[in-house]
Amino acid sequence: MNRVQFGQGACEKTQRYLDAYISNELLVETNHEVLRHLETCTTCNAELEARTRLRSRLKTAVQSQAVPPELPALVRERIRNHQSSTWSFLPSFTSANMRWAMSAAAALVLSAGLWMTYPRPLAMPAVTDRPAQLSYIQKISASVVGVFRSGLGDHIHCAVFRKYPVNPPTVQEMEQKLGTDYQGLLPLVEPVVPAGYRVVIAHQCSFNGRHFVHLTMRKGNDVISLVVARKENGETLAGLSPARDAHGVPVYRTSVDNYQIAGFESERYLAFVVSSQSSRQNLEIAAALAPNVRRLLS
Repeated sequence: MNRVQFGQGACEKTQRYLDAYISNELLVETNHEVLRHLETCTTCNAELEARTRLRSRLKTAVQSQAVPPELPALVRERIRNHQSSTWSFLPSFTSANMRWAMSAAAALVLSAGLWMTYPRPLAMPAVTDRPAQLSYIQKISASVVGVFRSGLGDHIHCAVFRKYPVNPPTVQEMEQKLGTDYQGLLPLVEPVVPAGYRVVIAHQCSFNGRHFVHLTMRKGNDVISLVVARKENGETLAGLSPARDAHGVPVYRTSVDNYQIAGFESERYLAFVVSSQSSRQNLEIAAALAPNVRRLLS
């Protein structure tokens, strides 16, 4: 696919590429054009959220389907025999089973594509193969503007690919893990998170050779992260177009697949709110946190 220069009719062009954008199939240059448009266009952001929700529902529907026990053996036999593409084994099914098999085949194809696009739900076993984690994070992060990548990467590594303890640490334990300089983050976060969420992890961690302060809020299988990192190599969000002004603090946002990322900064720190909330909800959480968190980090 060639790079597309968006100009007049940017909304039409952006929406034409939204499905490929969600699937992370665009060239980096084209992806950046889409991102730049989404940063300022509420209409296209709403369309993006609608398509993301639809894809999530399709994934759930596909994964809820039970596979007939005879189907895998029949597929393997079909492959071994190198028969023509007419699926000659299907006539041995009843008509009902034949219809199911055709639907299941289409569903399995859809499921495979969605499975590659979305991370595993937290209710499933955590991915323990670190190279596989890194490969997934690199693939997802490739289409995100560079300054957002550290926050997204630490969220996926530390909040998504995690086996959570049955009994979360106490406030005192989390404050101890945060250290004296960052203990004030806990009382700032707790009043802001949506109803039903609670802080389950608050600590200092590292990913890909970089140090982070990370607070994770959880409700069932859904997680929201506040990720804080010291700036490196002149990093700044200031060159982007802010999505919100939170009492004098510019808040920026981007998204990739079903991850929403909102960021703000102080003189020495970058802070990110990352979740699978809607773009609007994630931005609102970041905007509510930004003034007080920046004051603390300053």
